[in-house]
Amino acid sequence: MVALKKSETVNLRIDSATRDVISRAAEISGKSMSAFMTEAAFSAAQQQLLDQRFIGVDADVFDAVEDLLAEPARANQRLVELFRSRREWID
Repeated sequence: MVALKKSETVNLRIDSATRDVISRAAEISGKSMSAFMTEAAFSAAQQQLLDQRFIGVDADVFDAVEDLLAEPARANQRLVELFRSRREWID
């Protein structure tokens, strides 16, 4: 794995309680505060971007999915039987 050269700087102000929590978490993780904060921020940023991802489909596909979702729910006979069965591990 090739290490990327770090050339950018980010400055921020935080209160002492927040710094203490981050410092303790970084220490437990065996990382510097900078590495811990970078990893945590990067992970949160990736998740946020994935949550906002747009999935485009053709109109006919969208209509088909919309029609399926609009149909009334149908009972799944196997699930009905499962829920009616006695569960030995629950008294």
